[in-house]
Amino acid sequence: MPPKRILITAGGTGGHLYPAQALATQLSKTPHSPDILFAAGGLATSQFFDRSLFSFKEIHCGTLSKNPIKFLRNSLKIFKGVRQSLKLIREFKPDVVVGFGSYYTVPILLASKICKVPFILHEANSVPGKANKWFAPYAAFVGVHFPFTAKLMKGQIIEVGLPLRKSRQLEMRKDSALDYYGLSKEDFTLLVFGGSQGASAINRLMEEALPYLNGLKIQFIHLVGKDENVDHMIALYKRYLFSACIKTFESNMELAWQSADLFIGRSGASTIGEAIEFEVPGILIPYPHATDDHQNRNADFFIESVQGGIKLKQQHLTGQVVANEIKRLMLGTSTDSMKIGMKAYKKRPGLDLCELILKFIA
Repeated sequence: MPPKRILITAGGTGGHLYPAQALATQLSKTPHSPDILFAAGGLATSQFFDRSLFSFKEIHCGTLSKNPIKFLRNSLKIFKGVRQSLKLIREFKPDVVVGFGSYYTVPILLASKICKVPFILHEANSVPGKANKWFAPYAAFVGVHFPFTAKLMKGQIIEVGLPLRKSRQLEMRKDSALDYYGLSKEDFTLLVFGGSQGASAINRLMEEALPYLNGLKIQFIHLVGKDENVDHMIALYKRYLFSACIKTFESNMELAWQSADLFIGRSGASTIGEAIEFEVPGILIPYPHATDDHQNRNADFFIESVQGGIKLKQQHLTGQVVANEIKRLMLGTSTDSMKIGMKAYKKRPGLDLCELILKFIA
């Protein structure tokens, strides 16, 4: 019997592409693994997509702008993308299409509906994006990561876990992970990163916070983002005599999580899912320009339902306030209760997206 075929469509930010690739990796490791093809806009240039691991097809796409000229131009791009997608579906003949949201996926999902190929959606954020909301009523089912997201979507909604990058696939001791970064096994380790978007403000806040952390036995893993000046940040940490590993980007995020005692970051769904998986308490600074303010809702879930951290709003936030919260969490006992909260949350009954998809195409 020939292998089943799965077409995965995802694009845009790491929040869409990371779980999509994690799912593809999980599927590839199953008995009788299916043939997998990615298709969406932006895959050829995205820094978040591993083109060395996954086959893909680039598809035209566009947003629906209120500006008449942009609306017409983007409508033509979407129309061209749908034509490309129809051709691709007829050639690849997928048993199912799996979409992870964003306007990059719209042409493929439209073509799937036209060709009557079933599709499954995954919504990682607390507030569903427009594309997933539009297509949810026509999906075989929609997997959601946050329980209350189900109230915001139509169709068959199932709560599932978030596919995670190399989750549980690399068993490495914490001291070995710290060796990877050239850091001490004795000092408290803070992981700082801005996710796939919005790192600059967090970098600025850390620059302001460092003078207020002088004298603490603390070291840093700081992922500053691709457009930031790494040399500038390295000089700052040296000025205040802190050990630190500074990088623009980390492809082995599981090592960063395994090294960390606490993290500071945005509240994208992937960040929250990975923090829970590795049981690392966090200081969340929601990205203030996220669509429908979904990062703020994500953070509330992490704090109230998981009890895994605290939230600081970026508006009027200062480095001194950030430093005070770092010291409070580092020197107190609240991180212990946060770890207990995350461990308890992980034990709740839940369904696995990979298993559901394999059962659907069986």
